Amino acid sequence: MMVIQRKYSPEVDGLRAWAVLGVLLYHFDFKIFSGGFTGVDIFFVISGFLITRNILADIDKGSFSFARFYGRRIKRLFPALYATLLLTLLFGYLLFTPEHLLRLGKSLLYSVLSVSNFFFWKEAGYFDTAVDFKPLLHTWSLAVEEQFYLVWPAILFLFSKLGKKIWLPFFLLLISVASLYGAERWLDSDPTGAFFLTPFRIIEFAFGAGLVWLIDFQPKKKVLLEPLQLAALSLILYSFFFFNKQISFPGLSSLIPCLGAALAIYSGQARFLGYLLRNPLAVGIGLISYSLYLVHWPLLIFYKYWHYSDIDRTDRLGLLLATFLCAWLSWKFIEQPFRKGFTRSRRLLVFFYIASAVLLIGAAVTLIRKEGFPERVSSTYSKLQNADQFHIDQYGGKGYRLTGLIGARKPKKHYDVLLAGDSFMLQYATGFDQLFQQENIAARTVTDYSCLMGPGLTTFIGGKPDDECTVRTQQLFALLEEHNRPLILSEAWAYFFPEGICDLNGKPFFFKKKKDFLDFMIKNVDNIRKKIGKDRRFILIGHPPGSGNRNGIILCLNRPNYLPNNCLDSVIFPRSQGVGLDINKRLKEYAASEENTWFLDPFDVFCQEGSCTALDSSSDKIWYSDKGHISIDGSIKAAHYFGQQLLDIIRPTMEDSSTK
Repeated sequence: MMVIQRKYSPEVDGLRAWAVLGVLLYHFDFKIFSGGFTGVDIFFVISGFLITRNILADIDKGSFSFARFYGRRIKRLFPALYATLLLTLLFGYLLFTPEHLLRLGKSLLYSVLSVSNFFFWKEAGYFDTAVDFKPLLHTWSLAVEEQFYLVWPAILFLFSKLGKKIWLPFFLLLISVASLYGAERWLDSDPTGAFFLTPFRIIEFAFGAGLVWLIDFQPKKKVLLEPLQLAALSLILYSFFFFNKQISFPGLSSLIPCLGAALAIYSGQARFLGYLLRNPLAVGIGLISYSLYLVHWPLLIFYKYWHYSDIDRTDRLGLLLATFLCAWLSWKFIEQPFRKGFTRSRRLLVFFYIASAVLLIGAAVTLIRKEGFPERVSSTYSKLQNADQFHIDQYGGKGYRLTGLIGARKPKKHYDVLLAGDSFMLQYATGFDQLFQQENIAARTVTDYSCLMGPGLTTFIGGKPDDECTVRTQQLFALLEEHNRPLILSEAWAYFFPEGICDLNGKPFFFKKKKDFLDFMIKNVDNIRKKIGKDRRFILIGHPPGSGNRNGIILCLNRPNYLPNNCLDSVIFPRSQGVGLDINKRLKEYAASEENTWFLDPFDVFCQEGSCTALDSSSDKIWYSDKGHISIDGSIKAAHYFGQQLLDIIRPTMEDSSTK
């Protein structure tokens, strides 16, 4: 079997630059880089190649030792990582609400222990809206790499000791197939787990590891490498530009960026196209790519957390420049000194590593035990974040979620009105429950979070149809066949743009223009209208105006006392700035054009005299639980405002309960 050699490959550093730029431009919301997250997969390929090559080279020379290997890994990874964790902890303490600081403490603990991918898997999805409150979310990929480092060296060493190195490529193929198969199967039941967990990423490391046996079998004529490099860069750019957060990933789709990365390394010596990887700029960015990856996400999260409104292109460009500056400082004054021998003594290195880890673990445990230091927040609002009525799950607290009865407690199959939609229907459940109880009206709820209901449609999540939403829609139309009861429909209308909808076969609908999206949504409402019949009373509730803050009013009020409360400037905002204005206008026009169809506008509830507000300063009541959903107080306020109109619509249908 051939002898593996260590050698510097500038094209690998250049490829790192492509990978990290993809990640940065995706995270900084440059729309064209909708698949920039695949840069992480390119990093995995690079790691698989370098780690396998270097270990086998040392084994061939008889100089491999686990102590030396892990010593190098510690010097390479942990100084910059721990510095980033420490600064993240400091800024989190200065900026975060108690709840978010508590969550930061938990994620910090898992990050230090190199298992943060498990933490974020169990907590939520990579693409959910709560990512804006997770400055250490990006450490999941570092955890995956570190778990790979724990296992792969031992496997290589074992095969070598047993004299079975020739079987390594076949073993690599076997575990790759198992990893790919497992990822595809896991995507059906737990797409978040498939994204975060190491076993389903093994194939990506394997792409790089397999190159170790192929790299020496390059064509002697460099010109033959040009088409391979063209194919490599094309696959990478295709992933960056045409993948998006709705794609089913990883699994089979991950083969595209991984194959591109492997081909890029293999043909990196191509004279012309290879220069796109080997040029000084790409190599320079590649050298600081680790620090770029470390600092970019906390910097973005803290800026957005402080800013309290959507960032524009100027902000994004400024953040990119700040990221490069911070990364260069980290590389120059942290990465380089440690890698070049700042800690030549192995004992000193181990002491530094253990002491730093203990310090960070102690800080994390303190944050958890102190529950995020609520004393930093004014006493008026210090408990709002954890109060039931402001928690995002408050709608399900009384059994409102999915299918159930609210209002009058009548026999299970008897109901007077149907409530359908997603969490933007559930948010009215508390208020409607009180209203309907007073009037002896039984309401049946058929709802699910993030579920767009309509004939032949469902929500598109993780690259496939949402089966639970499909079932819920089928339940709704089955109930509508039983009795001619009024239907009240409320959805997060505006939040399904620009993507998030598919047909039942999984074909997604993408909308480049808002007008196309609005036309589609009104067409869906009209299809529901036709399916339920023109005689049925149909009530549409529009999109609420929102809290005025991109991060929510509670977060605004829960800022630490020593910070200026500039976010309150957006608590009262012009009615013309509401997120759902366009869809509400179209829904209102549609309702006016159809018989037995009504439109209820939440803007009328929370906006008066041309301005909207997220709270009532005279009573300290707060109308929102986050940036879009209303709180229990908001639900009661809306039900009181809509009450008489709703009752006038529902009561006539209660006179003959047997009407079909």
